[in-house]
Amino acid sequence: MDRQILILGALREEINQIRRRMTVKGQFKAGHADVWSGNWEGANIVLARTGMGKNCALNAFDEILKTVRPSLVLSIGYAGGLGFKLKIGDLVIPDSIIELSSNNSYVNEHAVSQQQLVLLEKLDFPKNILIHRGTLITVNQVICDSVVKKELGSLYNALAVDMETSALIAHATQKKIPFISIRSISDTVDQSLVDVSSFINNDGEVSKIKAGWYIATHPNMVKKFISFRDQSQKATFNLTEFTGVVVRSFDCI
Repeated sequence: MDRQILILGALREEINQIRRRMTVKGQFKAGHADVWSGNWEGANIVLARTGMGKNCALNAFDEILKTVRPSLVLSIGYAGGLGFKLKIGDLVIPDSIIELSSNNSYVNEHAVSQQQLVLLEKLDFPKNILIHRGTLITVNQVICDSVVKKELGSLYNALAVDMETSALIAHATQKKIPFISIRSISDTVDQSLVDVSSFINNDGEVSKIKAGWYIATHPNMVKKFISFRDQSQKATFNLTEFTGVVVRSFDCI
């Protein structure tokens, strides 16, 4: 059986550039998740949009594993910066993943394969993309307040925060599937965000209708939405370029 890489992203925006560049041979649903199979960068890949949050990501991952047997899982996506040195589009490769509860207290810590991290360091990545190794925190809700981001970064000595990785690495470890998380900074520690929690649908996707209504009723927030869109585009570009290098080097990982 041909080796396959399973690439998981929570949002369409995180995986759209890969989707456009890959050669699609099949498409299917895995629960609520949209899944495409095909080729990219000389490798067989399965690409999935899981939806935001630990539950959505885990449910999608589990459904996909009913039909796909990946040799490697790449969890990719955006993250909020918690370290003061991190800029928009910088990448974080977690060497430790801490899971927090709904009140942001410690739940568990997940080990990352040091062997895979060493192999990643040997790959030839674009010189214009800054890569950081450190702790990633996974939470249950979007961290909007810059004050809270600073507190979490200091308390857990963490570089970034996301909403999916802890659940995915725990399941991959249980299934004995090699796992790598790649996170691209979409907002820095000094930035406060619009709380998008009310925009998220049951499938873990941001509703364009709800977001559009919010903008229409809060015109003073338009500039902030445009700025975050531009930041996300840079984060996606760097994330895609980095992921492409990993996929091309599949046999070395």
